[in-house]
Amino acid sequence: MTWRLKVRSGFSAAHRLVGSGGKCESLHGHNFRVDLEVEGEELGDAGMVVDFGKLKGVLREVLEELDHRDLNEIGGLRGESPSSETIARYIFRQVRKKFQVPGVAIHSVTVAESDTAWATYFPGEIG
Repeated sequence: MTWRLKVRSGFSAAHRLVGSGGKCESLHGHNFRVDLEVEGEELGDAGMVVDFGKLKGVLREVLEELDHRDLNEIGGLRGESPSSETIARYIFRQVRKKFQVPGVAIHSVTVAESDTAWATYFPGEIG
């Protein structure tokens, strides 16, 4: 059996989508929503894969670095257009550095810039 757990948080930030053409190349902001999903196959003594509080804490720690910032100036995003896709990959990599629980793997990170537009990053192959 495999369990997948999800926690949600958010942050507010500005960005410019360099090379996208149109108005999104101008500085603008969003209230981003972020979903972090992890997977595990074993339940611990408390009947949990991992405590939700631990997941929320790591996600909050990563998002604090992005909150109320110009994402084009963030070290790990500098040189890339900080689209929802690249932000999701950045958050995934930052969480992976900070979250090390045996038997629990980070499945994906989803970044929504509105109620109708989001991107999900998870390592894997297409095709």
